[in-house]
Amino acid sequence: MGNTKHLVYVLPYLEQGGTEKQALSLIEEFQDRYQVSLLAPTGKTLPLFLERRLNYCEFTSWDRNFFRGLRELIAGIKAAQKHKSIDLIHVHGAHELMIPLRLLFPNLPIVFTVHGYHGASANISYRLACLFANLWATRIICVCQTEYDLLVKFGMNPAKLEMIYNGVPTPKIDRSIVESLSKKFDLNPNTQTIIGTAARLSEAKGLTYLLQAFARVAKDRPNLRLVIAGVGELEQQLKQQSQDLGIADRTIFAGYVNTLPELMSLFNFFVLPSLQEACSLACAEAMAQQKAVIGTSIGGIVEQVADSETGFLIPPQDVDSLADKLQYLLDRPELVDRFAVNGRKRYEEYFALDRMLIKTEDLYVKLLN
Repeated sequence: MGNTKHLVYVLPYLEQGGTEKQALSLIEEFQDRYQVSLLAPTGKTLPLFLERRLNYCEFTSWDRNFFRGLRELIAGIKAAQKHKSIDLIHVHGAHELMIPLRLLFPNLPIVFTVHGYHGASANISYRLACLFANLWATRIICVCQTEYDLLVKFGMNPAKLEMIYNGVPTPKIDRSIVESLSKKFDLNPNTQTIIGTAARLSEAKGLTYLLQAFARVAKDRPNLRLVIAGVGELEQQLKQQSQDLGIADRTIFAGYVNTLPELMSLFNFFVLPSLQEACSLACAEAMAQQKAVIGTSIGGIVEQVADSETGFLIPPQDVDSLADKLQYLLDRPELVDRFAVNGRKRYEEYFALDRMLIKTEDLYVKLLN
């Protein structure tokens, strides 16, 4: 290993969200130049991380058992240090995980990425993140300017803040997978108009408003389809809502799709009706695939979607506005195409994976030196 630096990534979960995607992108990029270790509870995406042949130490989620999880995190970081002296720790999403790490390594660079907080307790989480990060982090990464401003508002030390947009890779589409998904979900872009979204099926994603708006525009359009990719606690409730609205036969709940780029390639345009959002990876992925986007005017979405240039911004929870914009695009396919081209350019300028990786490594090098 010689003088190879040792990076340790610490995650509070390994589920199927944006936090894991971003961390995996960093690990994939840096594992050839650095020794990489991962500390995280086991989860659905663990196999993807283990494919990277990294040093993995499991700890119990603190939500399940705090004392056991704390003991295992401490044991894991000590094991990683014994494997090879640690040079930098990068914590994602959970500010509380920094406390034992800083106590064990008082002089080590600790980077903390804030991925955005959701739900009724979001403001409390932001305040705690600011408090903990000011005390324990060397640098804090926020994923969009809106998050930067919010963190400063809640007391984050701006001297520690770095704004690095979430980035996604340019997709390489496997046409055989596209055909398989087309058959599986009975989708045909040649005869149907397909509106799509990809999000966790939770309150914060605003999918109930998308279903209501879709029901309005689908009345006289038998070949219109809505595809919702994702899993979550509201799955049964949303499926029942589609039944109640009379659109169950034209709404596809695709579940978790590990070939999302191929599914997204079937969409005519993309909708993100979130009520809370930082920098949406799904939105960036849609733009990378040259898709027009309708998004809500909250969080980082306002930085991703250029209103009336790459798509439309609408108020959150506004079914009337969403239905109007859906109808507007459905009636103007040439505008959809123009928005799509502009969206791809905006992706390349701000949200390409290479940009995120370069800026993150620049930060690492600064701290390591």
